[in-house]
Amino acid sequence: MSANTFGNAGFSVLLPGARLEGCCGPTNARVRCHLGLKIPPGCELVVGGEPQCWAEGHCLLVDDSFLHTVAHNGSAEDGPRVVFIVDLWHPNVAGAERQALDFVFAPDP
Repeated sequence: MSANTFGNAGFSVLLPGARLEGCCGPTNARVRCHLGLKIPPGCELVVGGEPQCWAEGHCLLVDDSFLHTVAHNGSAEDGPRVVFIVDLWHPNVAGAERQALDFVFAPDP
């Protein structure tokens, strides 16, 4: 999903005691793939009111257009929570729609 402004990839690091209050992604044309790299106890992700579970070495697909919160309720000794996030096309977005979105939302040169 790299041909438009809604596609991103990067690391998300959350320190113990941090909390990201409810937010929504900008579009429902994508899903976010979270690859758990370091998931200490006490980390939580709630999407659309439903708790989700990260696991080290495993991917979790999330539709971030739903209201979601993230928290690291662990102790300082636990260290940060680290996930690698990659945006993918939502499977219900057809090829012609993808091309149109890439055209309309092309990144600035």
